Amino acid sequence: MPGQRWGTYVRRALWIICSVAALLLTAAIYQRCAERIDARHHPAPGRMIPVGDHRLHLWCAGQGSPTVLLLSGDGTPSVTMYAAQRRVAAYTRVCSYDRAGLGWSDPASRPMGLRAQVDDLERLLARGGVEGPLVLAPESGGNVIALAFFRRAPRRVAGIVMVDGSEPALWFRGSPDEFPLLRLTDPLWQAGWRLGIVRLILPFAVPSWVEALPPDLRGQFDAIWSRAMPGQARDPIDRWEHTPIADRLDATLGLLGDRPLIVIRHGLAGGMGVPEKYEREWPAAQARLALLSRASEIVVATENHRPIAEENPKLVSEQIRKVVARVRAGKWKRPPPAGRWPSCRSFSALHGRGPCRRTAP
Repeated sequence: MPGQRWGTYVRRALWIICSVAALLLTAAIYQRCAERIDARHHPAPGRMIPVGDHRLHLWCAGQGSPTVLLLSGDGTPSVTMYAAQRRVAAYTRVCSYDRAGLGWSDPASRPMGLRAQVDDLERLLARGGVEGPLVLAPESGGNVIALAFFRRAPRRVAGIVMVDGSEPALWFRGSPDEFPLLRLTDPLWQAGWRLGIVRLILPFAVPSWVEALPPDLRGQFDAIWSRAMPGQARDPIDRWEHTPIADRLDATLGLLGDRPLIVIRHGLAGGMGVPEKYEREWPAAQARLALLSRASEIVVATENHRPIAEENPKLVSEQIRKVVARVRAGKWKRPPPAGRWPSCRSFSALHGRGPCRRTAP
């Protein structure tokens, strides 16, 4: 009869709804319990520093001066650079931090444009007791923040090692191409984190460089990437959307003066972070970044894709050591006479030739 049939449909629907609700609740409880276990076995290695209405995670290791400051790429927690940080800590003090909504850091209550991200970094360094001189080591989109920080506090920065750092002009022009996919997938990521799905899949989906991490760093990596990161998509999207045109300053020739600068770029196409349509422009953009200083060189990681700091922390550490040594010596490659620039200014450097370029495995 129609009434009985309708009642059957309702009971089935209620059964499905209750089953799905029970499954989701179980998944959420599983994720919360697993996060508590992670917090006991793999706690945040650094300190949580208040920078306003939220806290940022700052981890410093090693001793000596200058202090190296690592800046991770777009939507990426600092744990991805811990292997490089451990190597750098063997010869000087080195700090890394998580931007709002990434890694161990709290999410911000408002969108974080470039100016707000630099504000956060300044407060973090001041309240975290990180003084200059600093050697900045930004990776990928972190380079946009590093150069904005330098413009605000040039006296604090003694040198820079750009690890496949994004040229600001190319970043602001090219990043929006990736935003539609980020907006589409971010809700799936957030749901997957909160329901423990990412935690279950993670061991079978990590790249080879993660497999090579020491057990303690692998534990930190798994703990971070198994918990929700509200800033994964918002980090680059908000930086672009909430940065006025006037603040989107291009990298100016000679901006760094005579400070030592090493530009490391990937030698193998593919990997993460550079859309295929911009791969051809990348070497030229890296050569333009080298022109920011009269004491610069380009190092090509011939056997690496992006991200270099993760795939080849030894190379990154070696290049940082070179800049640290030049800062400690108080001298570096003698700048040319006033008005003259190295021949890497020529267009030949943009195509991979010139004395400022060097290759490395």
